[in-house]
Amino acid sequence: MSDLDETIRVNNQRIIEEWIAALHSLISQVKQWVSSYPQKDSFSAVDLMVNKSEEPVGEYQAPMLILTTDQTPIEIIPVGRFAIGSIGRVDITNHKRSFTLLYSRSKGWLFFDQRKPLTEELFKQMLDALYVTGDPMPKLH
Repeated sequence: MSDLDETIRVNNQRIIEEWIAALHSLISQVKQWVSSYPQKDSFSAVDLMVNKSEEPVGEYQAPMLILTTDQTPIEIIPVGRFAIGSIGRVDITNHKRSFTLLYSRSKGWLFFDQRKPLTEELFKQMLDALYVTGDPMPKLH
């Protein structure tokens, strides 16, 4: 393997490790927020790893979270490390309604539709919309 190939491989590995760390951090934060959600007893968290393949980094495994509920499962799915205008993208979905989060090194996780940082209040509003019926996102106060 040439020095250039090795440099590319090491750089790609660093990119994947940084992305996976950001995903783990998001999932940990989501679990914490769900633990203080009014219907928290209705949720059970299931951690999974999903196979991803992206150019130029190749194949890797990324964490995802499924919040099983008595209504509908809600999934926090890593879409990809490479997203236009950000480092990566995650969707929060019940497969009737979805919300997109983008990750930025400097700003953290952002709610794409409103270009706002992901906060506990905003996450719980998303959860409200996904948990009950998949209704549209309520207006922020």
